[in-house]
Amino acid sequence: MDLVEEFVKLVGSAPWYRLIGMEIKRKEEGISVEMKVEEKHLQALGMVHGGAIASILDSAIGLNINKELIGKGKLAITSQLNVHYLKPVSGGKIIAKARPLFIGSKVAVGYGELKDEKGETVAVATSTFYITTRRE
Repeated sequence: MDLVEEFVKLVGSAPWYRLIGMEIKRKEEGISVEMKVEEKHLQALGMVHGGAIASILDSAIGLNINKELIGKGKLAITSQLNVHYLKPVSGGKIIAKARPLFIGSKVAVGYGELKDEKGETVAVATSTFYITTRRE
């Protein structure tokens, strides 16, 4: 198992991922995070809560940045997240895809999009990460 695969397995087994039902999908073009919308994800008006949307976007962006850093003994930790909610979603599956925009020595920036089952974009995000040394 390579370092990225080990990292993805570790992150995917975290209690938060299990609690809200996020699943990591590793593909050649990058890492995506998927979630089947359940009642527990909905706010009072029947739409997916903004916190659940922010979490899946933050995870997708962070995983794709860390994929580039893990082999260098580095790790990126979210320091800022900016989410734009474009349209409500109330069911089905949502899928976050992301990519790094910049990776420096101390800071990284990434971009992510969240789409519904129809492929329509429901939210976008940018995120800044602090880069630190990875501890074993």
